[in-house]
Amino acid sequence: MIGQFGVGFYASFLAASRVQVISKHNDDDQYIWESSAANEFTVIKDPRGATLKRGTKVVLQLKEEATELCDEFVLKDNIRKYSEFINFPIRLRV
Repeated sequence: MIGQFGVGFYASFLAASRVQVISKHNDDDQYIWESSAANEFTVIKDPRGATLKRGTKVVLQLKEEATELCDEFVLKDNIRKYSEFINFPIRLRV
């Protein structure tokens, strides 16, 4: 059931005013999905080309009232708490 309705992803708009998902499949071009949560989104071929070899990068433009989420301790704690079921590595650059 987790992820069935996309509720978890759309919760990102509680903290972010804009979300970008940059994704690259091995056998395809790289694309950017972008939305400001206003019931619309865009998907474009990334004009920068393949900056990722493969995988997905999520970029959140945080709302001013959500900047405390950038604190390293808070971020690591949230990742540990809410992502323990994910079987793929999560890398945090600080």
